[in-house]
Amino acid sequence: MEPLQAERILIVDGVMEDPHAAARARRLMAELKPQSVEQVDEARLCEIMDDPQIVGSGRHGMRLEIEPVVVFNREHVGESEEQRERRVAQHPCLRRGTYPLGGYNGFYWRDAGSQSYRERTGNVCTPAWQLHSAWGCHYRCAYCSLGHYVNLMMNLEEFVESLPALIERHAPNQGLFQYDNGTDIVAFEPEYGGSELMVNFFAQRPSQFLELYVGKSANVDFLLDLDHRGHTVCCWSLSGRTQSTEFEWRSAPMEERIEASRRCQEAGYHVRHRFSPIIPVRNWRQEVREMIELLFDSVRPDVITFETLRFLDYDDIARDFDLHLLDPEFLEVMRADNRQDVQHGEELPMQYRWEIYRYVIDELERVSPETPYALCREQRRTWERFAGDFGSHGQHPDYYVCNCGPYSAPDEPLLHTTSRVG
Repeated sequence: MEPLQAERILIVDGVMEDPHAAARARRLMAELKPQSVEQVDEARLCEIMDDPQIVGSGRHGMRLEIEPVVVFNREHVGESEEQRERRVAQHPCLRRGTYPLGGYNGFYWRDAGSQSYRERTGNVCTPAWQLHSAWGCHYRCAYCSLGHYVNLMMNLEEFVESLPALIERHAPNQGLFQYDNGTDIVAFEPEYGGSELMVNFFAQRPSQFLELYVGKSANVDFLLDLDHRGHTVCCWSLSGRTQSTEFEWRSAPMEERIEASRRCQEAGYHVRHRFSPIIPVRNWRQEVREMIELLFDSVRPDVITFETLRFLDYDDIARDFDLHLLDPEFLEVMRADNRQDVQHGEELPMQYRWEIYRYVIDELERVSPETPYALCREQRRTWERFAGDFGSHGQHPDYYVCNCGPYSAPDEPLLHTTSRVG
């Protein structure tokens, strides 16, 4: 497990009664070295988690050190909707987070990309069932806020046993299942054990695959000897030299992520990469070029996806970033933007995003013209802007492969097109 110092650990009632969960808790406690450990019921859990003096909030900014509250929690496998609503009505904090403290979103429906989502936002994505057992991160990326607490579901064996019925009921034809983008999950391994359980589970699924979100980590030694049988895709979030070391503090630098990718590919895993988010640092073009060249010198990813920085306006950037490290033109574009009622995620003006995407696409075509690529959660207008580029790989906003799409499994034909379309 990557180093993480916990301020305190909260063990939710029921965890230590499960032998597998109890063993998991003991392994993690030995690594987290908390200042205090407390067993809690849901009322006490909410009392602590709702106290802003104990659990902070807000983006990390530059090099913020946090000793998080860590919750050893339980996924409420088999709980009815009525039971869940009664619990949450009594303790509203159980709704906290996208994958909540209440332990009821382990098998999670991502609605992004549904018809109503596309009509409401104009963004292109694909809805999917996802797998989650954790929320909260080791790393302290300046643009993120996931370091203040960690919520870990501990009854993983029980959850995995429930998956065949859940998949058969909800997603029998889904080819790829992402685990776990609520954190860089491998940073907790192998002590946590969730990744190995998921890899082993999908190794037995003849027509379905796991996408393991490695994220910004290089902690992959524990993966290399697993019998994955070609049914796991490892996905990294890759960024350039300045971004990975300055704005993604405590994460693995660019070269270490690429080397981890190479080792996993050598061990037979499918590998993919997200350039996410692309931050326009000073000399960003040179750094993007270097990143792409170094990546393809060592690795042959199935697909590349990319997106620019989002969810921050100029004031946010000025508060949370070292401005001396950023591209002056980018800062001026953000400072001069006077649009009203900007849609969440569209803070960087479209014309400037297009300039960045044009450069990334040109570099990918120069270095590895056979590799497909896609945008992540971008406007349909942007897809249309680059329709010729995407079309040459058979890609279209209504039919494309990406890192985590439900039908972007390794056996998808678009990933195996050896000649350019058109």
